[in-house]
Amino acid sequence: MSVTKEAHIVFKTHFSGQNSFTKQDICNYYLSIGISLSDAALRWRIYDLKSAGIIKSVERGVYTFSDKPRFIPESNPFIEKIVELYQQKYDGLDYCTWNTSSLNSFMIHQPVNAFYLFETDRDITESVFYHFKANNIKVFNNPTAQIMEDYVLGQEGVVVVKPLVSRAPLMKKNQIVFPALEKILVDIFCDQHQFYIYGGQEMITIFENAFHHYNINFSSLYAYATRRGKKNLLKTFIEENVLNDQIEE
Repeated sequence: MSVTKEAHIVFKTHFSGQNSFTKQDICNYYLSIGISLSDAALRWRIYDLKSAGIIKSVERGVYTFSDKPRFIPESNPFIEKIVELYQQKYDGLDYCTWNTSSLNSFMIHQPVNAFYLFETDRDITESVFYHFKANNIKVFNNPTAQIMEDYVLGQEGVVVVKPLVSRAPLMKKNQIVFPALEKILVDIFCDQHQFYIYGGQEMITIFENAFHHYNINFSSLYAYATRRGKKNLLKTFIEENVLNDQIEE
């Protein structure tokens, strides 16, 4: 149950000027706009506000507005290089790129090596693959799990080219387009044949740390999961493995 951006703005306006407010204050706010919530539904609303980076806990049952940041994947000279190569030939076409080392801060067990993802329009992925290869980039075109294990994982500077799903949540920093955290989380969940080293308990840990430390837009998360055809599976995974310890009691 996520709340719209407009509803978040109305909520912030209602409590503006207050240093803190209680669970009961939040309940009364929803009653004042004609929404009567059960205790469980109220806890979901509070969790949504916390996950969206709107509020944070001061103490049990007491909240204030949050300064939880948005997550931005890290750039480096190699990312700048492959983006420059791409734009030399495909300038103006959609893409995004990131390095899996961006997940390290969310994890307990650190992978030996990371790899790069470069996503673009499905119709040109093969062309991009050959363009990178011609420029001495170690690159694979949407590899299988076996190729990931044999040739991608454990090597440095490997690029995996993949199709970019339309209307994926993206962000731009320093003229480079990165996937938003919502996209990264959905992708590692959906494409476990390529992200299997982030599976099992490690994936649960990644989601837990992402939700705890960063602003997550659940509307964007689930809309993208719907386009990937995995919304229900992802929602069940989150509810059963991640939310239990984070929903306000």
